[in-house]
Amino acid sequence: MPDNDYHKKIVEYYNSTEHAYRDSWDLDNSLSIHYGYWDHKVSSFPRSLLRMNEVMAESAGITRSDHVLDAGCGVGGSSIYLAMTTGCKVTGITLSERQVEQAAVNAKKKKVEGLVDFKVMNYSHTSFAAGSFDIVWGCESICYADSKEQFIKEAYRLLRPGGRLVIADGFVTKWENNDHPVIRQWLDGWQVNYLESADRFKTFMQQTGFTDISFRDISRETARSSGRLYRFYYLASLYLWWKKFTFSGRATDIQKANIMACKYQYHGMRRGLWQYGLITGTKP
Repeated sequence: MPDNDYHKKIVEYYNSTEHAYRDSWDLDNSLSIHYGYWDHKVSSFPRSLLRMNEVMAESAGITRSDHVLDAGCGVGGSSIYLAMTTGCKVTGITLSERQVEQAAVNAKKKKVEGLVDFKVMNYSHTSFAAGSFDIVWGCESICYADSKEQFIKEAYRLLRPGGRLVIADGFVTKWENNDHPVIRQWLDGWQVNYLESADRFKTFMQQTGFTDISFRDISRETARSSGRLYRFYYLASLYLWWKKFTFSGRATDIQKANIMACKYQYHGMRRGLWQYGLITGTKP
């Protein structure tokens, strides 16, 4: 069953950290809150954010005729990108009413409001009919699922025969790493309950019925963004110290934990406790 208290914490986290992401991730322009993908085609951080969308879209083989479910759409960045670049129809869902409102405004600004729509919904328990989508897409959002296995089952139900699931997200290298202090301080700071391991995730997909399952470790392509977050930790810590020293305001516990998490995600990746993975699968 959905954990409503957990969902409220997720929504509160994103509401509380919106200004931080606006500053550090150029949210108003990038419309993205993810690591980005760095390869020979990328020379800047904004470009890396778009490149992650490109790589995911290429991996899933998305075409103009597809209807995509953007599971955990945030402020609509990936949905809008797909509509603009492929002309496909996209439905984005998120737990946050505020994000739905922002995503609709962003889509209108980009002139793709006729191709995208956004709803408040739990991606593991949707109200859509079976076989409603050609693609289920999750960019750094499925880590928040109450149960990653339940999400996979729902994605399978929602896909038409021949439909594809594409996920880009963090995975622990060993299941027990979820209990490691470095991982826990990272995940708790970002209000994530746990990460799956790649092996467990693939097993759940196989058991559900997915075929042509492919997992690629793209930690090397995301490490530069991990380092960027690490540097942000130091800058943000200095800023909080200045605010406290000048009595100009205090950060909330959520904001403090969010900043600390930027340090621990970096140490966790450097120590091999987690990896960034791109996984795809097909419904026969």
